[in-house]
Order: sequence, then C-alpha cells, then structure tokens
Amino acid sequence: MKKKTLAILAVSALCVTGAAFATPQTTFEKGQTQIDLGAWNPKAEVSDVSTDAKWNFQGGLTYGLSDKWALQYQYYGLKTEKSNETAGYTDGNEHEVNLLYSLNKNFALYGGWNRIKNSFVYTTAKDFEKTNNVAQLGLVAKAPLAGNLDIYGKAAVGTQKTAMWEAGLGYAITKDLDINAGYRYLNTKVTDDNNITYKGFIAGLSYRFGGSTPVAPVVETPAPEPAPVVETPAPHVYKDYYVDSIHFDFDVDTPMASEQAKLDNFVSVAKANPGNTFKLVGNTDAKGTDTYNNDLSKRRVTNIGNYAISKGVPAAQMQATYRGMNDPVSTNDTEQGRADNRRVDIFMHK
Repeated sequence: MKKKTLAILAVSALCVTGAAFATPQTTFEKGQTQIDLGAWNPKAEVSDVSTDAKWNFQGGLTYGLSDKWALQYQYYGLKTEKSNETAGYTDGNEHEVNLLYSLNKNFALYGGWNRIKNSFVYTTAKDFEKTNNVAQLGLVAKAPLAGNLDIYGKAAVGTQKTAMWEAGLGYAITKDLDINAGYRYLNTKVTDDNNITYKGFIAGLSYRFGGSTPVAPVVETPAPEPAPVVETPAPHVYKDYYVDSIHFDFDVDTPMASEQAKLDNFVSVAKANPGNTFKLVGNTDAKGTDTYNNDLSKRRVTNIGNYAISKGVPAAQMQATYRGMNDPVSTNDTEQGRADNRRVDIFMHK
C-alpha cells in the first residue's frame, strides 16, 4: 500500500507543468506566506519495542520577514499503531518554531525550538509520557534535477539527544504551488538510557501567496515636440542600434572569461561615440524565482557598467535596466537555450 501511494504521487508530479524550485524553501520574499499541508506515516521504536506505522497530519506556516530571513511553524503527529495485541503504540506530537536564514537559492540555515511529546501506551505494562523541549540547529539544501523536479534534504541536531533528517523530491506545479514526497527520521531521548525513534514516508503540498516582486524600472521617452514651421529643421528621431550581448555562466553575475573581447569592444565603441547613450539590459534563464532572477539580472548589468566606468566610460553615458527571465531569446528547455538567455544586451541610442 505504501509503494502504491508513492507511485501515485510520482506519476502525478510528472503529469503537470510549472516552474522550478519546489518545497522546502531556501529563499524568501518579504511579506510572503507559505502554507504546508500533508501527511507522514511514522512507526516508532524504543529499546526492543516497535510499533506499526500510522498516517498523521503534518503542516506548517512560513512567513518571509525579508529576502533573507523567515519565521516558520511546523506540526507533526506522532501517533502509531500496535504491531500485535500485546504490543504498545504512541500518541504524541511535535511542534517546531524556527528562524530561517537564506545563504543562497540552494541552502538555508535554521534554528529554534522543538517541543516533542513522547507518549507510549502499553497493553501489558505501565504507560509513560515524556515531553522534550529541544533547542535545535539545522540546514536545508535543495537542487534542481530536471525541468521542474528538485531534490531536497534537511537535517538538524538538538538538545535531549535529538537528531532529525528528511530527504525527498519536490515538484513545482506553478511558481506558487508545489508537491513533495520523501522519508523523515526523528530520534530523541525518552529515558536516561534510551531514545525513541520515529521514521516513515512523508508527502505534502505547499502554496505561497503575498510578498512583493520588484518590477523592472521603465524609462519613459518624452513625446516628440509638435512639428515646427517649415523653415525649422524636423526633430531628430532617436533609435536603438544593437551593439553586442555579453553572456554569463549559470547563477553568476560576472561575465564569462570568453566575453572579454566583447567587453573591450563595448568600451571602444562607447568612447568613440561620446555623444550617444548606451542601454544595458540584463537577462537570465528561467531557473529560479522571479525575485531572484530580477536581482541577478540587475547585478549583471551593474558589473558590466562598473567595468566600463573603470575603463573611462562616463556613468552618465549608460542607462541600466533589467528584465530577469521575462525576455528570452531562446528556449529555456535546453542547456544551450538557457545559456543564450543568460546575457546583458547592449544598445547604442542615437
């Protein structure tokens, strides 16, 4: 039955379309909220006693305090079933409150408090209950596998001899909705000599809303002056002339080494045309969120502009804008297409 459930989840994930970077979160948007809903199927082991697995509710909320920090609450049921008529079962739960910090789009650190209620009910012996208040530190890691499919892992250690890890796959249905399936392990102290272990399959769905996505600045061109009298020359009509495109490696804001000749050519053209403005337009491929890619394209433009300034091109001669992943010149379904889209386009305005 467990294998059949996981197979259904995997097939469902491969039959939908969307954007990459699925749960759990390693990047955040200020004011954005993520809701997690799902279930996990733990069995418990303590000393030489074990139980059968049982499906429990699991869920949580994550709120972006900034583009780097987020506050998170998570709940996991810890109920299991008797493996036979003389065995026991558990009837506990777990509450986590964590503060998360994004290192980059692949890694996030977290720390906080974890309340683990361990309640074991025996049939032929005395019941026991122990609640651990655990201070914990952990790491979340995530990387794209193919298309909209990610692999993820998270691990933490804490007081009360506590350790936790989870690993699995996530699939983005849209940029704000994704599903995940994996395996979770929790081990914590119940007596001076013994720990209790909960482990089993886990699956869930996450939905994000709110937050603010920066919008690329729009440069307005003044309306042309009314046509003058016949003896006055007609106003000059300005046009953009394509100069070149500088390309970048994946998730890098400095140009590829092979683009040096293009950079130097841009500097030469700009110096040879001091009366003309040059537009620098930043772009990325479609991997990652709108927020991250807008910032990445902006940094690429900034680095190109700073290089030109260092070579004697006045800052006033350049006009910067960025479009993130919203203006591809090639398909984002192939590696070559994505490489073509990681660029800063340069236009001469005259």
